[in-house]
Amino acid sequence: MVKIGFTRYLVNMNIDPSIPTSRWLSPYRGRQLLLVKTHGRNRDTIIEVIAQWIIRGSFYLIAAGEWLPEHDELRYAVFRYTLAYDRRLDHLILSRPFTCLQLLDLLIEAKQCGRPVLIMDFLHLFHDADVDLSLRYSTLEQCCGYTRQLSLSVPVVVLVPDLNTEEYRRFFPLLASIADEIIETSKPVDPEAVQGSLF
Repeated sequence: MVKIGFTRYLVNMNIDPSIPTSRWLSPYRGRQLLLVKTHGRNRDTIIEVIAQWIIRGSFYLIAAGEWLPEHDELRYAVFRYTLAYDRRLDHLILSRPFTCLQLLDLLIEAKQCGRPVLIMDFLHLFHDADVDLSLRYSTLEQCCGYTRQLSLSVPVVVLVPDLNTEEYRRFFPLLASIADEIIETSKPVDPEAVQGSLF
């Protein structure tokens, strides 16, 4: 596992300084599967990541978790970089599965999309105790297989919050095994303290 702490703080952007932004903001780093293991869910950081991808070109976003940025939040984030924010927002192709089986279907469809793929909260849908564990595990195996295949043709970045749960400890190693690189972000740092240290 590659563990990377604070590498760059972009003063003019509202980015969590614990995130190694220079390593995963851009979706155009070649054909690979990058797994970003985060500590907690930082709304501002995720909105910034999506905005950065939007201004770079068309991509496919699969939001597998409960949270999704509001349209106005993304609009404002993109507006900070370009006045053509409405046209740039068309770059975002959004899908939101509500079951692990729907996630599997979307990963199969994403291969036809031919665009970089950003997947938020990949493991969230596999924590559903109403679904038999064996079905969840076998579906995760298939999802991981299709995600790996997808990464052979387009860049794929997967965001996974680090959780202290039995399901997470059971499922994360399978997802980690297919990644070309794993970045584990540092635990959140006070942005004002970090910014002050730059001067």
